[in-house]
Amino acid sequence: MNIKHMQENWNKWGETDPLYAILTYPQKQGGKWQLEEFFETGTREINDVLSYVKGLGIPVPRRRALDFGCGVGRLTQALARYFNEVCGVDVAPSMIEWAQKYNCCGDRCLYFMNASDDLAIFPNDHFDFIYTNITVTYMVAPIRVSRRTLSRGSLCWRCSAAAA
Repeated sequence: MNIKHMQENWNKWGETDPLYAILTYPQKQGGKWQLEEFFETGTREINDVLSYVKGLGIPVPRRRALDFGCGVGRLTQALARYFNEVCGVDVAPSMIEWAQKYNCCGDRCLYFMNASDDLAIFPNDHFDFIYTNITVTYMVAPIRVSRRTLSRGSLCWRCSAAAA
């Protein structure tokens, strides 16, 4: 799927049922997610991942994190509990609009729309932690490109659709 086509699809989801587009529980289709419940799923997910990483003995600096495929900011805001600054990046303008609307972390969460097949909007060695859940199922190049944006001693964590 090319990036323009993907952007159009995700933008439509963002305009119609953005929370369901991100977490497709059948009983939540049609705007049935409660915001607090929805964002709590992100908090649990990030708590679990970072607890697992800690258990592995992998030290991760806590300066900057990237939520790749941030949608409405469910995981971006959860990451802000652990990192000084979190950038959320998404291909869909409508998702970024929702993320900015729902942002309860102020300047600690910044959202960017990126419709290119790279992460050139971010400098080299910028992030200590990159997290993506399901997004890279649709894309391959960002994993290669994301290595450029990781600082030394950092970690990129990918959840596949099967793990989500």
